[in-house]
Order: sequence, then structure tokens, then C-alpha cells
Amino acid sequence: MSLQGGNGPDRGAPGRTLSTARHVLQALEIIARHPRGIPIKALARQLNISLSSGYYLVSSMREQGFVEPSRAASGLYTLGPKFAELYRGYVAASLQPERLQPVLEELRDRASARAYAALWRDGDLEVVEIRGRRGSRELPDVTKGFRGAAHALALGKVYLCSLPKTQWPRYLKGPTYRRYTSATIATPEELTQHLRTVRDTGLAFDLQEFATGSCCIAVPVHRGADDLVASVGVSVPARRFTAERSSLIGVLREIAAEASAELSSAAADLQAPSRRAIPPSV
Repeated sequence: MSLQGGNGPDRGAPGRTLSTARHVLQALEIIARHPRGIPIKALARQLNISLSSGYYLVSSMREQGFVEPSRAASGLYTLGPKFAELYRGYVAASLQPERLQPVLEELRDRASARAYAALWRDGDLEVVEIRGRRGSRELPDVTKGFRGAAHALALGKVYLCSLPKTQWPRYLKGPTYRRYTSATIATPEELTQHLRTVRDTGLAFDLQEFATGSCCIAVPVHRGADDLVASVGVSVPARRFTAERSSLIGVLREIAAEASAELSSAAADLQAPSRRAIPPSV
């Protein structure tokens, strides 16, 4: 896309190219401030370019779908359908569970505990982010990228209770499961019964089931009513869990609710009709 003045475009001059790019971006910002549309003459005046350059600019942006004629009145131009595509990409990126770092940092600070986020990837639990404080309890061997032990970790139980058994990992297909400690739930019957409570309460616990001396609490983060995005949780020493269980649960629920609300709002914006309502003619 190039601005052409009286002497035509100068494609070889870097300064010219940068100037053109600035004009394009500035033009889009100006057009965005006029939802009913703006005439090319007014756009060129605000950009301090010639009218002919304004026509070339709008024509180039129309070809790419960034600008379209306004349906409010002839001679006006508004943002085009290309922006709906770009916005979908922006929202999709903002909904990636890996972008829950701020949530974990707030959880870490408010709970004064090591905070974790996990996803269900390729048929198993995967820890994708960890935020910890010096001196906070760390689950041994559970680092970023850890996979497995879904039945022994609160993070995994959040997912297992929402999945049919046919989608559980292979290590949960047999008559018994691996025991990490003496407290690990190790049979399908026990786990199924336990997961009913997790599903009903929206709250999962690991009571020294993965590591002796460590307890974990985890909750789901949703996008919309049923779209489970991630599980987030904290790990603390067993003694602290006993003393502060209620307050830790409160912090987790509050932070997860806020994160779910933000993700749901972004998803609702994405699903809204991309076409603007037709304003009355002027």
C-alpha cells in the first residue's frame, strides 16, 4: 500500500515507506472515531495530506478490507470487515490459558503460597505455569511442563471430574493406580466417588496424596458456563492447610471467579455480531 502524490510513489525511500505506514495507522484511528463514517476530504485534512493522496489511501485500504463505504450515507467510509478477523485473532490470543500469569501472580501474593496453573493437553494433565515465593512449599518434581499424576493432584481432579472416563489417561485405565503416598486414591471406585464431590463443589483437594507434608487446593477457571480453560491452585504445608483452609479457599474462589468473568466477557465480545447496526440516514 502506498501513498501517491503528484510525482507518484517513491517505493525505494525508507522514509517514504515509514511515512505511508504512519498515515495508514493514523487514518484507521481517525476512521474508528467516526462510526457513522468520515468523508475522504475530512480524513485527508486531518492527516495533513493532499486530497489525491487521501483517495489513494482509502482505495488501498478498501482493497485489503480495512475500509468500506458507510451505509449511513454516500461518500462516507467506516472500518471494514477485516477488523472483525483481526479482532477474533486478538481475542483468541487473549484467551490462551498461558496468559494466566497475572492471575497466578495475584494468587501467589494474596495466598502467600506457591501458585500453579494446569491444562489438559494430549490426554493428560500438564502444569503450564508456576509462581512461587521464597520459602513457600513446593511440590517435589512438579515443575513447569510436568505431566501426569492427575488422580493425585488437585489440579488434575478439576479436569477428571469434567471428563468421561474414556478420555482419562492410560495410567487410569487399570484396576489400581500408582500410589505416590499412603494417602493417594488408588482405585477407580474411590476416585469416581471422590470426583463427584469435586464436581459438585467446584473445589479439589490433594491431602498429602502426591507428597507427604504438602496439601493443595485447586479450582477451575471457565470461559463461559461450561468451557473449562484451566485449573489453578496453591500448595501449602499440611499444618498451614489445616489452620487456613477456609481463607485459602476464599482467595482461590475469588480470583478464579474474576479470571472466569474476564475470559467470559472477552468470549462474549467475540461471539457478538461483527456487523454494525445500520444507523439512521443523515
